Amino acid sequence: MNLSEKIMLLRKKQGWSQEELANRLNISRQSISKWESGQSQPDIDKIILLSQLFQVTTDYLLLDQENEEHCQIGIYLSLSQAQEYLTLRKQSSLKIAFATFLCVISPIPLIGLTTLSQYQRFHMTENLAVSLGFSFLIICITIAVILFCLCAFKVEKYEFLEKDDFSLENGVKEYTFKEKEEYQDRYHRYQIIGIALCILSVLPIFIFLNYEFLESIAVCILLFFVSIGCFFLVLAGTYQNALDKILQTGDYTPKQKKNNILKSKISTIYWLVVTAIFLYFTFGKNGNGQMQYSRIIWAIAGVLFGVLMIVIDLINKRRD
Repeated sequence: MNLSEKIMLLRKKQGWSQEELANRLNISRQSISKWESGQSQPDIDKIILLSQLFQVTTDYLLLDQENEEHCQIGIYLSLSQAQEYLTLRKQSSLKIAFATFLCVISPIPLIGLTTLSQYQRFHMTENLAVSLGFSFLIICITIAVILFCLCAFKVEKYEFLEKDDFSLENGVKEYTFKEKEEYQDRYHRYQIIGIALCILSVLPIFIFLNYEFLESIAVCILLFFVSIGCFFLVLAGTYQNALDKILQTGDYTPKQKKNNILKSKISTIYWLVVTAIFLYFTFGKNGNGQMQYSRIIWAIAGVLFGVLMIVIDLINKRRD
C-alpha cells in the first residue's frame, strides 16, 4: 500500500472529508485530492502533521508496507456525514415517490386510448391512440428517470452504505436510532395507506368483470390506485431505508448486502426480458397492438418475480 492509499484510508477511518482534512492542514482540498490520486506527494512537514493527526509513525506513511497495528482497513461514518445523508434522503423522498408514481401511471393513456379506438369510441383511430399513448408514456418515463438520476447524484458519495461494510463513529448510532424512533409513526401511516390502496385497486376488475369494454378501463383505474399506493409506499420507505443503511439493519445487514447485489442484477435482466416480451406480443408481427390481451404479461411477470425473489432468498439461507 503506497502513501496515497494510506492517506485516503486513514482519512476515511477518521470520517473526514477531503475538505475537512485540508482545513486541519491549512491547505486546499485540491491538494488532498492530488495526494490521494497519486498526482503529487506531501512535503516532509505535511508528512509529520499527517502522522500526528492520524496517530501513526512517519515510517508507516513513507514505507510501502502494511502495518495493521497502526491502522485498521475500513470505512468510518461520522456524525456529520450521517446527518448530511439523512437530510438528503429526506429531501429527495418526495421526488423519488413522484417519479415512481409517473412510472406506474405512464401506460394508462396507452391502454385507455387503444381500448377506445378498438371499440370505435369518440372516433379515435388506432394510430392516433398509439401515438398519444406512447407520447405520454415516454414523457412520464423521461421525467421519472431525470428525477431518479438527480436524487442518485446527490448521494453518490454515500454508495458505500449500500454495498460495503463500515463502522460508525461515536454518537452516530444513538442519533440514528432516535431519528428512526421518531419516524416510525409516519412510516407506518404511509405504509397502511399505500397497502390499502393497492388492495382496493383490484375492485374495479371484479366489478366490471363481465363487461369487455369496461375491463380495459378497469385496468386503468387499477393502475391509478396502484400508482398512488406506490407513491405512499416509496415515500415511507426511502427515509426508512436510509436509516437502515446507516444502522446496517433490515435489508442492509452485511450478509444481506451481498444478496441485494445479486438480486439487483437478476431484477434488471428479468424486467428487460419481460418488457421485450410485452412489446413483441403487443406490437410485434402477431401482436397487432392488442394491449388488452398482452397486458396480462405484466400481471404474470409480477407474480413470477415475487416467486423468483423468494427462491433466491431460500437458496441463500440454505447456503448460509
